[in-house]
Amino acid sequence: MPGRKIADKKKVSEEIKQVIRRRFRVESQEDLATLVLRRLRKEDKRYTLSPIRAKRIALTVPEIEVKAKTKKTLKLPKIDKCPVCESRIEPIKIKNLLNKNITIGYKCTNCGYESDLEAFMPMRYFFLWRLAKSESKII
Repeated sequence: MPGRKIADKKKVSEEIKQVIRRRFRVESQEDLATLVLRRLRKEDKRYTLSPIRAKRIALTVPEIEVKAKTKKTLKLPKIDKCPVCESRIEPIKIKNLLNKNITIGYKCTNCGYESDLEAFMPMRYFFLWRLAKSESKII
């Protein structure tokens, strides 16, 4: 069996753009990886692509909006990185009546993901095509 081949980031990025531009919305990172891999394998059957890598590359494409559906958790785990893009995450703090800082949620410094203390864990990602101004004009 021949070895696997990993497509470079630029090639995967272009294929992701093409898939989402044609479909306007992809319902999960697994679906995105499958659709992109199908296009990549037309060029070389040995290409491979994981859903996590597809999501990470899609986050870098400005024409694509990535949304995450979250689920409520009973106990919030200690978090150091954003669950969407793995960038640094900062606590959202306010002062209470005793003038003490309390954490009410978290916000990503890169993708803008926000969460309160209960609903934090992402369940499913949605990938949406952002219409350019020239594409949104009515003819």
